[in-house]
Amino acid sequence: MVRKKPLLVVLLLILLGGTTVGALNYTAGNEDSVTRVLGYDVYRIEGSGNYIIYYPLPNGSVKVLKNGKAGGLFPTFVKVPRHEWIKELSTAEKALYAPPTPLILYITEDGKLGVKSITSSRIKLESEKTLNLKGDYQVQAKGSCPRGWIDFGGRYCLDPQWSLHFDSRAKSKTFDEWVSVMGLKIENRVAEKVDYHWLLQLSRSTYSYWTVGIDVGPFNVITVSLGNHFEGWGLDIGYEVDGPLQVRSNTWERYLNIKVEYIVAHAKVPAYDKLTRKYMDIEIVQTYPIKIHSTGRYTILESSNGQIKFTESYGSNPPRITKTPNLWTIPENVEWTRSWIGVSTWKRAIYLRQNQSKEFSSSSSLNIPLGYAAGKYLTRISPKLGKLANTISITVGFHHSSGYRSMAEYSVKIKPRKSCYAMYSVLGVNVGTSGAKTKVNVPLVFGVITDGKVPSPPCNPRTGVCVDSTNPWGREGD
Repeated sequence: MVRKKPLLVVLLLILLGGTTVGALNYTAGNEDSVTRVLGYDVYRIEGSGNYIIYYPLPNGSVKVLKNGKAGGLFPTFVKVPRHEWIKELSTAEKALYAPPTPLILYITEDGKLGVKSITSSRIKLESEKTLNLKGDYQVQAKGSCPRGWIDFGGRYCLDPQWSLHFDSRAKSKTFDEWVSVMGLKIENRVAEKVDYHWLLQLSRSTYSYWTVGIDVGPFNVITVSLGNHFEGWGLDIGYEVDGPLQVRSNTWERYLNIKVEYIVAHAKVPAYDKLTRKYMDIEIVQTYPIKIHSTGRYTILESSNGQIKFTESYGSNPPRITKTPNLWTIPENVEWTRSWIGVSTWKRAIYLRQNQSKEFSSSSSLNIPLGYAAGKYLTRISPKLGKLANTISITVGFHHSSGYRSMAEYSVKIKPRKSCYAMYSVLGVNVGTSGAKTKVNVPLVFGVITDGKVPSPPCNPRTGVCVDSTNPWGREGD
């Protein structure tokens, strides 16, 4: 009996150890939210390949919280410094704020590169496919990688120490700007009169999304990933015409602007291009709205003589109505939805209504163009980042939430003076789902009414052919 005691102790320890591991893995299997134990986030990272978990900080740095290999017996414990953002955002200001989520950058063993936000404890690397490095999109190239570099069998090779370079090359910056969220441009006097109403409601049912742009060689990939919902004060804007407005100028414009604070983070993954036989970097840029400074309720009327009157307002940073846009550019990779309007009486030219939904969709989301300061910042750093600045935007989603409502509505009617086209833009983004990648067309509510006989918009309404250099709202880097 004495000799059996050590064996019983060993068996008991094995049993307890197995039970502990099982309990930890069960705890980390939460797919709806992040499980926290003693101040640590608990993650179960499934799949293959290597990853980095990182977090942008208010001081402009990007902190690597964890790097490692997917899989393994034990879950991953990560200390996320959320308190730094909570301290930064929790002021006496009447604002909406959404602290950023951690991000994970991963490269799987079968050649997939992905970036996503972390909003649950269970993380599936393969299920969020952003870019296939084997070459689903790019030209195949023969040749060998530098000695020791990772060859996925496609065009690019990766530095095996890519994760070690990350924290020294990743940066972030916070911008606080007035940005245009809706706009309208009537060209060449195609309309005799115009009538419109625009609505925007932001509340706790509005979610902030990470928008990610990845530049690889000749193309960009845009994806979005769920962040946090906004907290704090709401914003409710109703902007409409008090009777039809006469269009008296060759180019007629109106823009609705609010004050937004947002993060721009950028990083590099060192690579080798077998086609060009050159070392290069895969550039990655992320944007995330963290604060809406414009709050309160506003009913804005524009009279027939062009005077703007706020009939009701309370809150902070009231919205602004301008005749020129506050933005860097309408993304050059948008698609323009167009419809033909013949000469007749009043016609509805454009109508969009973005409502709440259980999931991210074309009818429950909104893109806001990048502000001028952010676009200028990225363009000054490098041509590649400048290229990405011309393709990304700021994204919000409208989700169901008890007692709260968020939405956007955009309606434009015109009395045509001559036949014309009514156009608005949508940006296609990739949204990861359970086991698949879905493309969603998210609207940027900037309408153009045109006959196509002037240099803009970038897409010829008669042919549908798009030319990047003629973007009506584009800015050159300086």
